[in-house]
Amino acid sequence: MWRKRTAWLSVAGGLLVAVAGLAVANPFRWTGLGDRTWLWTFVGAAGLGTLCATCVRLAVAGRGLARLASALAAVGLCLAALVAAGGGLLVLAFRDGDQRVVATSPDGRFEVVVHDTSNIIDPVQGAYVQTTNGPFSRRAYLGCFNSESGASVESARFVGPDTVILEGTKRWELRFDSANVRSIETVEEGACTRQLYTG
Repeated sequence: MWRKRTAWLSVAGGLLVAVAGLAVANPFRWTGLGDRTWLWTFVGAAGLGTLCATCVRLAVAGRGLARLASALAAVGLCLAALVAAGGGLLVLAFRDGDQRVVATSPDGRFEVVVHDTSNIIDPVQGAYVQTTNGPFSRRAYLGCFNSESGASVESARFVGPDTVILEGTKRWELRFDSANVRSIETVEEGACTRQLYTG
């Protein structure tokens, strides 16, 4: 029974850490929960805490080097959980929720979202196309616009089932995969890149 509980604890902790890692690595893929980075840092912290508890159980039951290794792993995992939780609190305190819908497709299946944020210093706009399925909506990256370029997005419109036109200081026509909700063409203005824009 003891071994079974310990194994289940380790599996649960590993799954929580894996899911949180995937969500943080691609935070805007799933709009229902994916763009809440603060939430996933807490989920990761819970997973690390669960793995810490597993190592504590192993340290209590172990002997010799196995006990020492488990104790050291428990300390490391607990510290990592504290760091993740602290990071979640920071992200929650400074999170940026300034998003607006600028266009909806004629059939109502998709909408274009513009997110005003910053890349530490400069104001940045991120543009996405997303489905309108509520918490289960999926989002694809269309591009971002750094203030250094002088470019910005004011409006958008759909010109087909898989094509969006962004309009502002310039005009950009972008195609996306409407079946899988993936970007085909993107635009990155100024010092803005996909890696730089994290929302």
